[in-house]
Amino acid sequence: MTSGKLFELIGAAEDELLEQSDWRIQKKKPGFKIKAALAIAAAIAALLAVIGTAAAVRGVDPVSLIADAFSKRGIDETPDQIEEQIKDGEWVALNDDNVAIIVPESPVKILLSSDGGQTWKESVVENSEGMEAFDDWNDNIVYYGGYIGFFGENGGYLVLKAPTAMGIEPIRIFLTGDGGDTWREIGNPTDIHPSVSTGAGFSTSRIGFISYQYREVTGPDIWRTLDGGETWEKLTVKLPDGYTEDYRFTPLTPSFDGEKGIYPIKVLNSQTGEEGMITMRSDDFGMTWSFA
Repeated sequence: MTSGKLFELIGAAEDELLEQSDWRIQKKKPGFKIKAALAIAAAIAALLAVIGTAAAVRGVDPVSLIADAFSKRGIDETPDQIEEQIKDGEWVALNDDNVAIIVPESPVKILLSSDGGQTWKESVVENSEGMEAFDDWNDNIVYYGGYIGFFGENGGYLVLKAPTAMGIEPIRIFLTGDGGDTWREIGNPTDIHPSVSTGAGFSTSRIGFISYQYREVTGPDIWRTLDGGETWEKLTVKLPDGYTEDYRFTPLTPSFDGEKGIYPIKVLNSQTGEEGMITMRSDDFGMTWSFA
């Protein structure tokens, strides 16, 4: 399953949604839009579910691999918990024939395949054993999740998530330019924006995004770098008409197919409990976004 396939799934869901609804109603009634957009959410869920099983079919079971790594470090994470994280876009990435799995050992290891899982190689994320969090240095940090993905010919990103405390989840971000053989750490927004991440993605070695859980009535909480992690700033998102402060937005992981990007965002109506998904699109590597 490729990033291009995600675009096909989303596009098909949107076409079906438009065929079955009156676009004028959809524009005027965001509640209806949320309900109808469950087709889009289902398309995204279908992709994420495949990510959870594809590597196992090809000879490596990511759930067992991750669970074993936790067990060796005295942590009891159940397979069900890990499977849910994988379905939410963590731990595993697929892009064409490229497969990557984050293994939470110390130091962190990345299991990589460039031929659809026929053969595998292992890379070590140097200096990932320790981490400074909450003004203390931990010599043997355990990462409880992470995001990994690819861009360009040999580019890739890795976001490692430390345990959450007091509503803050420290993260570390690494980039690779050689297909995952080596990783270098870059700056991240934790110091200026302490929160809990819900997704991450890069379109190039310079343009990247970190998604955060809902905190304020200001739309999706997304932070972006345009200089490879040197600086970060909040991405201003203009919501479609009709979304009031009753709505809560949780951005997930953006996907890129070259310059084209899709940013899925969960939506919750805090008054009715109605949930759904809306998507932003970009045609310029994430420099600008608009809602589908």
